[in-house]
Amino acid sequence: MEARNISIPQQIEKSNLLAKTYMLLTLGFLTMAGGTVVGLQFIPQMLSLGKWGLLIVSLLATIGTMLLALFNQRNTLGYVFFLLFTFTIGFFDAPAIAVIFSSPALIEIFKQAFVITAVVTGSLTAYVFITKKDFSFLGGFLFTGLIIVVVMAVVSLFWQNTTLEFVISGMGALVFSGFILYDTSRLIYEKSTAVEIAIALFLDIINLFWSIFNLLNILKGEE
Repeated sequence: MEARNISIPQQIEKSNLLAKTYMLLTLGFLTMAGGTVVGLQFIPQMLSLGKWGLLIVSLLATIGTMLLALFNQRNTLGYVFFLLFTFTIGFFDAPAIAVIFSSPALIEIFKQAFVITAVVTGSLTAYVFITKKDFSFLGGFLFTGLIIVVVMAVVSLFWQNTTLEFVISGMGALVFSGFILYDTSRLIYEKSTAVEIAIALFLDIINLFWSIFNLLNILKGEE
């Protein structure tokens, strides 16, 4: 699809939006790391909730803070709630991070997944900005793919199967790679806010990372 023409004033406005979005995204990842560090101090309390209790509490906290950020995306509170949202994700990721860093094999997989995610994210982002292509046409396909991944993920909560996990992770990696193209394109061509796009890209990158991590984990036969 051909890129749309953008006037000079719009280009200036988009440049400012781009700078705000990626600055906020960077702060979000730093805040997530801080949330993980804090979360490591509360692992016993989190585990005491049980598998389903922890899942419910973490979903309520992350979805709640995300919605608050979106509702306030056009004012300063939106930035505050966005950082609280990323902190919350890091906090509830702490048990998984603790397990990973207790195993040299999992640490190696974590490093590999991190590098692959960084390369894929950087490459896809650069592709959008260099080619100026509009990937908005991917929206419907990606949404359908996301629904399929979510449904399979729910099934996997009740039916543990390595093949299913592999399919979920593989589809997830493809879907969230597509979302990086789609959301970066939105940043260039659609009217949006830094908070809205930062949330979208943050979730794209985090979910891409965990999809790649799970793929590598299954391929290498680690638990």
